[in-house]
Parts: sequence; structure tokens; C-alpha cells
Amino acid sequence: MNKTLPILFAGILLLNACASTAPKPKSGDTFMLPDIPTAAAESSAIPYPDLNTMTQIERLGMQIERLEREMENTNQRLQQLEKQNKTPRHTNRKVPAQRLDDQKLKSTYLANGGTAPSEADSADQNETRLYNQALKYYQRNNYAAAAAVLKGADGGNGSESARRNMYLLLQSQQRMGNCESVIEIGGRFANRFRNSPQAPDALFSIGQCQYKLQQKDIARNTWRKLIQSYPGSAAAKRAAVSIKQR
Repeated sequence: MNKTLPILFAGILLLNACASTAPKPKSGDTFMLPDIPTAAAESSAIPYPDLNTMTQIERLGMQIERLEREMENTNQRLQQLEKQNKTPRHTNRKVPAQRLDDQKLKSTYLANGGTAPSEADSADQNETRLYNQALKYYQRNNYAAAAAVLKGADGGNGSESARRNMYLLLQSQQRMGNCESVIEIGGRFANRFRNSPQAPDALFSIGQCQYKLQQKDIARNTWRKLIQSYPGSAAAKRAAVSIKQR
């Protein structure tokens, strides 16, 4: 018992001595444990590179400058092409040999005292040639061939040969029974050559075709017009008989 008390007393003195040597916190200070970094904090703290606004603007500006240069080059190329197209191109084209021969013959003809045919004479000669050829087919009852030769005959320049061709075409179509063509060609012939001896016959043929196409009232009106316009013609007499019978 006597030995235990001194030892206990000595331990108490040792503890007091340690407590006195420890630093005391100042008034107002709090003791905080240090923060332990978490995984989320560490990940957010890692710096990742990203483009800032100025860098993006600089890149866009470079792209715009490149596009402007390309547009300028394209415009210059277009201007060059336009100038090339406007520039007349001189080609050394040779005159066909046939044309040279024709010119030589014409010069020789005029030098020998001949006169060059006019355009009207050339047209009449062509109309006469077509008429003679078509008339041969018509006389052989080959009306289709005659109509093919005279295809497009519309009175031309109003000459006598042009009138003959158009009326022969009308007769060929009538022989073949092409009433629509007869009505069309006959109407144009009667208007263009109204003073010709064949104009009354053309109107009578128109009335016949209109009647065949079941346009009976129109046909009667055509015949009445014929009688009124050419009262003394043989076609007018036939038209009067047709009106009475139909």
C-alpha cells in the first residue's frame, strides 16, 4: 500500500507536466480537420484544353478570306470567257466549188449579153416545173403523187403559176376524198384568188365536202354565198340545184 501511493503520485505529476508543454489554441480559433480530396474534386481540377472565342474568330476570318480569293479568281475567269465569246473569230472558209461554178457561169452569161433572171422569174419557173410534174401524175389518176409534188402550195406570190398549182392540189385532194383538206385549201384559194375563174368551183367543192361531213346547214350557207358572189357562174347554178334537192 505504501509503495503504490508514491508511484501513482509520480504518474499524476508526469501527466501535468506534458499538458503544460502542449501549445494552447488561441481564443477564437477552431480546430479543423484537413479536407480529404475526393475523386470528383480531383477530376474537376484536371485542366482540359478547349478553343477560346478569339481562336474561333481567327479561324473563321481565315476561311472567309480564302472564299473571297476563290470568288475573285472565278469572276476573273468568267470575264475572260465573256471576252473570248465576244471576240469575232475569223475563219478561212472555202467557197464550195459548185458555188464558184455557178458564179462563173453567171458571169459568162452576163458577159455574153444575157440578163440575169429575177427572183420572181425563178419562182415562176419553179412553180411551172412542179405543175408540169404534178399534172402528169394527175392525168394518170395518181392523185396522191400529184398532191405530194404540190404539197405546201399556198398561192405563193399570187402569180398565175402559183394559182394553177394550188387549184391542182385542191382537185387532187378532192379526187382522193380528203374533205378536210378540200375545205381548208378551198377556203384559202377562194379568198386569195377570188377573181379567178376557179373561185366559184372551189366554193362549190367546199359545200360538197361540208355536206358529206354532215355539216348540212353550213354547206347550204356556203352554196348561198356562192350564188350571191358569183350569180352567173356554172358553179352557182349547180349550187342552186343542190340546195333544192337537199
